[in-house]
Amino acid sequence: MSLVAQADALVVATPISKAAYSGLLPQHAFTGKPVLPLATGGSPAHVLAPDYALRPVLTSLGAQVCQGRFVLDRHITTAPDGALTPDHDDERQLAGFTGQFARALPSRAHLTTA
Repeated sequence: MSLVAQADALVVATPISKAAYSGLLPQHAFTGKPVLPLATGGSPAHVLAPDYALRPVLTSLGAQVCQGRFVLDRHITTAPDGALTPDHDDERQLAGFTGQFARALPSRAHLTTA
């Protein structure tokens, strides 16, 4: 079983180029899972791509798609160690989207720690 199929929820992140996203998506692994679509690209012309291009595909795969977010690549700083940091406004907005996503996650109340 793939890691995607075992996951409780998924974040799908992709660069957007010419209003198209990249990647292969397993056909049944998304069924019933909360999915957060994230995208980045070089043009504000693609700001709607997560909702108008990626969301329908994820929905057709059975995902429970949360509201997606697009970030311009020029608003992301890459550190020498490869860590990525969005600018302050995008980071604040991403925090809201990830909070909404966290609330959509399955309850873990049934799990106990030893």
